[in-house]
Amino acid sequence: MARARSGADLGPLLFDVGPPPSREGLFALVALNKPVEREFTYSTPPELAPHVAPGMRVVVPFGPQSEIGVVVGLAERTEHDPARIKPLARLLDERPMVDAELLALTRWIAERYACSWGEALHAVLPAALKREQGSAKVIVARAAPGVGAEQLAELEVKQPKQHRLLRTLLELGGPMELRELCQQLNLSDSAAQTLRKRGWVVLEKVAARLDEYETARAVRPRPAALHPMQTAALARLVPVLERREHGAFLLQGVTGSGKTEVYLALIERALALGRGAIVLVPEIALTPQTVGWFRARFESVAVLHSRMSDAQRLRAWTRVASGEARVVVGARSALFAPMKDIGVIVVDEEHEPSFKQGSTPRYHARDVAVERARRVGAVCVLGSATPSLESWHAAREGALTLLELPERISGHGFPPIEIVDVRTEPVGPTGHKLFSRRLLTLLGETLARGEQVILFQNRRGFAPVLWCAGCKQTVRCPNCDVALAWHQRIGRLVCHACCEETRQPKACPTCSKPGLHYVGAGAERIEVEIARVAPTARVRRMDSDTMKRREDYESTLAAFGAGEIDVLVGTQMIAKGLDFPRVTLVGIISADSALHLPEFRAAERTFQLISQVSGRAGRGELAGRIVVQTMTPTHPAIALAAAHDFAGFAALESEQRAELSYPPHGRLVRLVFEDVNEKAVIDGAREFADFLRSRLESASDGAPEHEVRVLGPAPAPIAQYRGRHRHHLLLKLPTHACDAALAALRAVRGELRSLAPTIDVDPVSML
Repeated sequence: MARARSGADLGPLLFDVGPPPSREGLFALVALNKPVEREFTYSTPPELAPHVAPGMRVVVPFGPQSEIGVVVGLAERTEHDPARIKPLARLLDERPMVDAELLALTRWIAERYACSWGEALHAVLPAALKREQGSAKVIVARAAPGVGAEQLAELEVKQPKQHRLLRTLLELGGPMELRELCQQLNLSDSAAQTLRKRGWVVLEKVAARLDEYETARAVRPRPAALHPMQTAALARLVPVLERREHGAFLLQGVTGSGKTEVYLALIERALALGRGAIVLVPEIALTPQTVGWFRARFESVAVLHSRMSDAQRLRAWTRVASGEARVVVGARSALFAPMKDIGVIVVDEEHEPSFKQGSTPRYHARDVAVERARRVGAVCVLGSATPSLESWHAAREGALTLLELPERISGHGFPPIEIVDVRTEPVGPTGHKLFSRRLLTLLGETLARGEQVILFQNRRGFAPVLWCAGCKQTVRCPNCDVALAWHQRIGRLVCHACCEETRQPKACPTCSKPGLHYVGAGAERIEVEIARVAPTARVRRMDSDTMKRREDYESTLAAFGAGEIDVLVGTQMIAKGLDFPRVTLVGIISADSALHLPEFRAAERTFQLISQVSGRAGRGELAGRIVVQTMTPTHPAIALAAAHDFAGFAALESEQRAELSYPPHGRLVRLVFEDVNEKAVIDGAREFADFLRSRLESASDGAPEHEVRVLGPAPAPIAQYRGRHRHHLLLKLPTHACDAALAALRAVRGELRSLAPTIDVDPVSML
């Protein structure tokens, strides 16, 4: 049988120094993607013993089935009876897929983020290597010829999931990869299979196409000379790189200050020294334009992002492992590219929440990037115009070296930001205050000059809320604790948590009173209203409802860059990575949308978002203007963002968090319990909290500075999600007492396996 063992139980492992173990009677320590704080011991059959090595994938028997694991160590002896230990079934690799450096890094991730080593390794490997056999083909779906409104009407009432899928395919007007389509619509492929049997959908297996990022090129001429502040930053970075030392830097540069050129120059020097580079950008900023800047400068660039097919990701991963590609550009998981001799790791827009992994292991790419750079003696650069308070505090404390780019390289000052208090605006003819008088005036003037406009509204749909004046309740999703949003184009109420749709009720579901009211405005409504107030303007919307496929995003940006679109309306999708010189007006329709969420980072994110969206204006020779519409004009996050005063905001916000021991003045661990049975969730959360309190109290030395506080449990802000009830509890940890608290947490989880909460160390979302 397989034996669960900790690394300390075995003899010489990968990290020990000494002669290699004998190949006869060899035992392999295998990490499996299981939520247990153990690895498993297997014997090596004689035919495999000469070939097995740490970092290789193996197939092993595990209970009644087989699993794929990674060998993390070898030993000549074990405490258990060797006759009872099961042998490895198959060896999948001729050489290690995970090298010693990544093995050590994933072990660190497992310890820091309270997961198993196998779960951490699972995050490193591309999907094609998590199966015994990969595939170079993907399944695409398209609506069958002749299918249309008649078939949709037949599905509308009784088959809502099939209706949703077929409607989306008809809207697309072309094929889409089935996996990506089902992921966006929160569907299994059974709906597509049923529609295929009815002859309404065509499913085809086709060769995975070349990723558009692999050929992306963008014009970014090399500057004749760097700006003096860019040169000063490089003068601090390059010597550390050349000495092959580790250095962690915070590059704080305002929008338009040329941070990207600093990255490019530093990577260029790394390549000249024979070293490689990894550049992480938020997924929403990963556009062909961004990738093209790196391809324009370097030949051997590999791109890794979430929308790649398994075959595409494996091809890019292999290019990096073989040394063919020496520069990697990608989203969060690109951090684990199997690159040898890394010289530079860049995390651009390091404050972005998307750098936090949403599933196990719940690592933060920013912190793991610093750790990987430390282990390999590389330079790590965290870049942002509005750094996270954690990074800002680390720079003040000396853990990061601060480099500043305080001016735009164009020489132009910052565009003025005008705050408009919409409470004082007159109600328009539609009964709503969507656009202030000032924004409408500037909009007309900008369009008259032939310049371009970006309007930002960080909410999807036509109206975020359907409200009853009788019982004062909103229409909510029956499966999730969220309000349903009205999407006028498709005529449906949509849950943005579980993607379920329903027709608009004629009367309130709670009190049966007719006459429900739309409240608020989403991006779809802004698009409709702009077409009304500026009928000659060419308007396009960019959000997850309109940008279903990769080519949708690229074609819209290409049209905007070519001047074929006058007004671009969008959500967070348009906040990052866009650099268009003819954009001279940016309007933020509602700056308060995230300000009052039950999140301690709400003010920080509001400040960052206003600053980032504002940075899209005035990036060329033309002057820009920004209008921020708000109902709380004096809130520090809004007032200080309008004044471009990051230091003032950071100091104020840091002071408030220090009073509550919130990050960066302490660390948090969030534990979420969920189940379809609400009583089981409540009882389980209470039992776990009581058990954890007793463990932490017994482990405490009584010093106040070492005190760990357990808060809760309580219902989560989103108390029901996709039909499952949710409670959570929070651990407040002093920074220097984290290791002991996490060890106690792992021990409690091991003893109370039946409760199995989701553990999120250093959470970025409290919802």
